[in-house]
Amino acid sequence: MARDEDVKTVVATAAMMDPPAVRSVVRVKIAQIDASERLREISEAHAQVIAASMLEHEKAGGRRQLQPVELVQRGDGYRLVFGAHRLRAHQINGWDEIDAEIVTLTDAGLRLREIDENLIRHELTALDRARFLAERKRLYEALNPASKHGGDRRPEQVAIMATCSFGEDIAEKTGLSYRTIARAVALIENLAPAAIARLRDTPLASNQAALETLSKQPHERQLAALDQLFAAENPAPSVNAAFDRLDGKVVKPAAELKVSKLIDQWGRLGARERAEFLSFLAAADLPKGWIVEKSK
Repeated sequence: MARDEDVKTVVATAAMMDPPAVRSVVRVKIAQIDASERLREISEAHAQVIAASMLEHEKAGGRRQLQPVELVQRGDGYRLVFGAHRLRAHQINGWDEIDAEIVTLTDAGLRLREIDENLIRHELTALDRARFLAERKRLYEALNPASKHGGDRRPEQVAIMATCSFGEDIAEKTGLSYRTIARAVALIENLAPAAIARLRDTPLASNQAALETLSKQPHERQLAALDQLFAAENPAPSVNAAFDRLDGKVVKPAAELKVSKLIDQWGRLGARERAEFLSFLAAADLPKGWIVEKSK
């Protein structure tokens, strides 16, 4: 017969994995809401856009808030589940109350809701998506120990089974392919935590190929490459160029590289293609003192 503790664990696990029951929308004082320790940082620019949109809706006589935030009650206050940008928009507009749906969740369930709500959104950077998936995998394995431990199987078999089990679960929830999920989780596992912190809110955060190139190097080289990429003067133009600098390889300036590529391409053109290109130059707005004309 199952122990009471085992039954409670199964019930709690099921409750955390299923969508919570939501009560009716209520008005909540913003001062009562704790929105700290979020996985995803707030984009102030995005919050400003939402704030302006809410003001326009209100001026037009409509509802200022089209979708409520989601909260869980903790003591005399609340913790934010999702809707951080809507909450920040209210603060920008100077409003002290917000529409909210209050749900019942454990701390683990709260984290799962936050992650899953963000994973189905399309505006996540490659880095943020990887961070959410890696955290989702950690929580999934905590809630499903059998997927991680696997009895008497060899360690490599256990690792494969754990990843497959998690991948199938989250692929069904998000529509992401198993390969995308596996690559994202590996990315976070291989990137240095300090590198992840420095990459947030940079153009590189959306560059999957650059992130993977970084992740294949030891942590010390990752951080040294970021020093080159984010240097105040003459920053490296790419991750590969940053590693070339670290290895002492001569890296041509960006302008020189462009000219080299053009010259190389010229050598690959046939006579007809060269003639068409020269015709284009003859009609183009060339630098002062330069002309291109066909001899008769």
